[in-house]
Amino acid sequence: MVAGFGALALLAGNVSPLKADIEIEKSPNIRRTYTFPYAGTVHPPESSGDYFKGGTDIDFQGNIIYAMQQGENGGVHVIKRTRTKRGHIKLAFIPCPGEQNDVAVVKPGLIAIGYHSSTCAPSTGAPGGGVRLINVSDPKRPKFLGAVNDLPGGTHTLTKYPGKPIIYASPGGLANGDAIEQILDVSDPKNPKKVAEFTPNPTGCHDLAFFFKDDQKLAFCSGGGETQIWDVSDPLAPTTLTHIPHPNMVFPHSVAITHDGKYAFIGDENFGAHECEGGPAGAIWIYDITNILAPVNVGYYSVPRGQSEAASSRADWCTAHLFNFIPGTYILVASWYAAGLNVVDFADPLNPEELAFYMGTGDRYTNYWSAYWHDGRIYANDRTRGLDVLRMKPLPTKG
Repeated sequence: MVAGFGALALLAGNVSPLKADIEIEKSPNIRRTYTFPYAGTVHPPESSGDYFKGGTDIDFQGNIIYAMQQGENGGVHVIKRTRTKRGHIKLAFIPCPGEQNDVAVVKPGLIAIGYHSSTCAPSTGAPGGGVRLINVSDPKRPKFLGAVNDLPGGTHTLTKYPGKPIIYASPGGLANGDAIEQILDVSDPKNPKKVAEFTPNPTGCHDLAFFFKDDQKLAFCSGGGETQIWDVSDPLAPTTLTHIPHPNMVFPHSVAITHDGKYAFIGDENFGAHECEGGPAGAIWIYDITNILAPVNVGYYSVPRGQSEAASSRADWCTAHLFNFIPGTYILVASWYAAGLNVVDFADPLNPEELAFYMGTGDRYTNYWSAYWHDGRIYANDRTRGLDVLRMKPLPTKG
């Protein structure tokens, strides 16, 4: 059931007013309002390589959305949400070709981008793998400020340390980058420096999430076969508090923590086999972390649909990827690759309730790398098309 909105409906063939380019299955309470297409993408992809030419991660600063694209046409798409009838407008595209291409807002007007390898080198030294700093105070006239271009294996994900000009650059959790978490000081963006490193395990972190509350300063590192909880009270010297083994996961990928710090939601990017029908493969696993030294698994949630019942190719993947909570709630917005995105209420983690979903089908499928809630909208970055903006009505309530 769609909570408060009647029965969950499949509306095949219902299309956005923007373009008749996607056959969709969706709940009646969500619609796509904007699409910002990316150059150089092919939809549907003609080969698996085309999945590395589209959208990756997203970060936000107020009414500005920074959406990343990877590949030879890669870079930062800068979108602004306005209060006019136009709603969202594209301010700029900052070209920076590279593999992976993650983005993090350092502070208003300054972003960092990370990559495994890149040919983007204007005013930032030689090409390489690592992190670049870009002044976007005027996004139509971006300024490349500085870079750390020599990180082993480059960077898979970037996470800004709250309250300080510190960035944690994660290798990817597949033993690329020698499994080293690189810690960068970007207080002088023209001269960013690696100031510390940390090797948590033989594979390293794929994604990292911070959680600060009261006197707790924690980081959650997922990658390889486990998730770790670190004490990061000293940002340059993390210490491992807890190892959370995941015998039921193929690849612990990313973590979101509830606003009260009670639960950690850990996604399994099960790229080997996932069921696309609500089973444990490729699910989001829920841990009670009330006692951070002894987390307890209390269940899992998996998307109850996909392109097929037995996904084997990238076109069919329906595994958990990137997600966040609506602030102050237990309501999660999640991307599931070709299974689209959904909005799920975990007020009772043992009995989650799907509130909305959106999934392209047939030859015009969605393939969302990331889907996040921000300021009353859902932003989803597609691996083969571009950035989608979606709206859910009525808005979920806090609680």
